[in-house]
Amino acid sequence: MMFKITQQTQADSQVIEALMTEAFGPKRYDRSVWALRPGAPVAALCLVGYDGDQAVGSLRFWEVMLNDEIILLLGPLAVQPHVRGKGFGRQLVQEGMRLARLGRWRLVLVSGEPDYYPKFGFVPGVGYGLDWPGFVEPERLQFCELVPGALASLPSSGLVVRGIAPPA
Repeated sequence: MMFKITQQTQADSQVIEALMTEAFGPKRYDRSVWALRPGAPVAALCLVGYDGDQAVGSLRFWEVMLNDEIILLLGPLAVQPHVRGKGFGRQLVQEGMRLARLGRWRLVLVSGEPDYYPKFGFVPGVGYGLDWPGFVEPERLQFCELVPGALASLPSSGLVVRGIAPPA
């Protein structure tokens, strides 16, 4: 079978919801990262991965505020358990990051596995004194530069991460 990545459409909503429930459980909205996602994800960066004609993975990005700058928040990334380890997640992240580099953002932030994301260029966010909305294991927070030098331009502390509320 061939792994194919497409942009998510409204027709994918139920499949994506099922993937998220299977990957993260019904209590996923209790995690602090969901406080950063009050609005809609960035549609152009929402991907679905298919193994043949079956959706087996998805990736979404949200815009969030880092102090007064809009950056991207990667995730959630979900892959069906029966196809994990076949590189589908890696392909989704690579394509998502490729598309993100075409946009206006300088940085991507992820709250994710500390041993998974460095292969995509992510570095620990621990040294940046991030003010996160709720509990998170600090080692999970990682940055990736979309624009070289973006991290060097950040202050070394006092960085506030907040969600962007949808327009009223």
